[in-house]
Amino acid sequence: MGIRALLLIAAAGGGGFQLWQMHERSLTERHLHAAADVNGFVPILASDDAPRDTVVILAAINCPKAPAQRAAALEKELARRDIPVLRANTYQVTHFTREQMRLVNQTQAVLAGEIPIVVINGRARANPGVDDVAAEFRSGR
Repeated sequence: MGIRALLLIAAAGGGGFQLWQMHERSLTERHLHAAADVNGFVPILASDDAPRDTVVILAAINCPKAPAQRAAALEKELARRDIPVLRANTYQVTHFTREQMRLVNQTQAVLAGEIPIVVINGRARANPGVDDVAAEFRSGR
């Protein structure tokens, strides 16, 4: 078998892998969309130390990159609107029940989304707008 044939096989395998990853992402996005409320937030596993009735913004703190800057702007605008907000760079769940297992994939999918990740009372969304966050916060009170 020549080098060209080997390169063609490698390229086909790589292309197939890329297509499979796109398919997996599409299925995850459809599942999240179906589980989302009117503001785009979905149920997730609650963090061990997640405060109630507080918007938790997950993103790097004091970072100059665009996602962290979006998080900082979101935090500032929510505070201006008198919405309790907490900035964090970790989200940890150590205890959950067998009934909550269905939320594991959903939690992982949201947390793998575009930063900032916003969590409010056990519901989360990747990179939401400030109006959606405010509406979600008010709907849960």
